[in-house]
Amino acid sequence: MRNVLIKCMLGLYTTPFMSSLNETDIDTYVEASKEGDKSAFAQLYDHFFDKIYRYVYFRVSIDDVEDVVETIFIKAWSNMDRYEKKDVKFSSWLFRVAHNAVIDYRRAQRKFLPIDPRIEDESLNAAPKMRTEQSLRSEAVRNAIRSLKEPYRQLVTLKFLIGLSNSEIAEIMSQREGNIRVMQFRALKKLKQILEEKNLSMDF
Repeated sequence: MRNVLIKCMLGLYTTPFMSSLNETDIDTYVEASKEGDKSAFAQLYDHFFDKIYRYVYFRVSIDDVEDVVETIFIKAWSNMDRYEKKDVKFSSWLFRVAHNAVIDYRRAQRKFLPIDPRIEDESLNAAPKMRTEQSLRSEAVRNAIRSLKEPYRQLVTLKFLIGLSNSEIAEIMSQREGNIRVMQFRALKKLKQILEEKNLSMDF
């Protein structure tokens, strides 16, 4: 539902069924989008929406996630003519747009907001006890990630919550891949320490 609502705000319309895009498809839709084709940009929107949403979800107040996601895609659409593949992959460029939008959001807030304890459980078969345990654990993990300093928080989100490769993360964060591996080790060490203080194990 959130996907549909934000898409309507942007004036994007696509068919209900969307297949995963490969790099060639992405390049094709990017070039068409740069020419002002909204239907082409809608394909990119559908392909990247979930990853961008997860990236934002762990970095801003839950009440503001959809607004920030909407801002990211509006900024991306408005600046498509500035994107050049020779400089960076489109996915990396889009995550940079997302990163800048999150930074702008935090500056506007002037302080970090508390984590909203509400947890969305989409499993219809989860028992009440399991839902409660999962909710408590999810809240604790989100708090732990939010307590990490940048750039560790960004790295953990990109690597373990979105599933990008080290090379992709290096491109997004403008770092060497070797530096990303070192940062990942340090970030996980710190995250493990935070979770152990809460009597939780790190299983991702």
